[in-house]
Amino acid sequence: FLVDDGKRCYVFDYYKDPNNIVWQLAKRGRELWFFVSHTHGDHFNPSITEFDGPQTRYICHQDVPLEGKVKKCITMRPGQDALLDDVGIHMYGSTDEGGSFYVKTNTANIDSDSIFHAGDLNNWHWKDESTEQEVKEAEGNFLHEIKILKATCNNIDIVLFPVDPRIGSDFARGAEQFIQQIHVKLFIPMHFWEKQELTLPFGTYAQEKGVSFNLLQQPGESLDI
Repeated sequence: FLVDDGKRCYVFDYYKDPNNIVWQLAKRGRELWFFVSHTHGDHFNPSITEFDGPQTRYICHQDVPLEGKVKKCITMRPGQDALLDDVGIHMYGSTDEGGSFYVKTNTANIDSDSIFHAGDLNNWHWKDESTEQEVKEAEGNFLHEIKILKATCNNIDIVLFPVDPRIGSDFARGAEQFIQQIHVKLFIPMHFWEKQELTLPFGTYAQEKGVSFNLLQQPGESLDI
């Protein structure tokens, strides 16, 4: 996912770009900030080093092997803050590998946008194939992370969060719990593995809760916020 605030482009968990949108932005001299939540192949592509240059930054979980390979790279672990230029960044935890990112695009302006990219933070309960205890443990781990988030950041403008049908029954449970606990303006689902239509019932649920929902279905698709 890429979020363009007019000043810089925030690229979250780049792993493929069939329309070469990021390359086009790089050729136009746009400022690119790459965020990498963890090393899973659908969240990290080592080729992002090819974008390295004076207009590029990399903000990565500490397990991502980029430090020393690019000019401007910081590594983070859950619980850490970073202030880069006027951008505030906090890394929250995950229920899988790595972490999740909260980004405040201008700390000097209280009305500036905030973005949360979940990485692989989700309620991975796998209800149809797990024991009752495993389901309970997965839910407990997820709700623990949400409690930490809620205590420090209860209002988010843009949320990018997994709604993954592979989980099976009740696969949107984590997304539902997220918007029940956190005030969200716009929810954009991810991690739906080309089964876009299966996220629509959650979209209806979100809108009933007062949360805007927008499904980006194809690579390169965009919306103005």
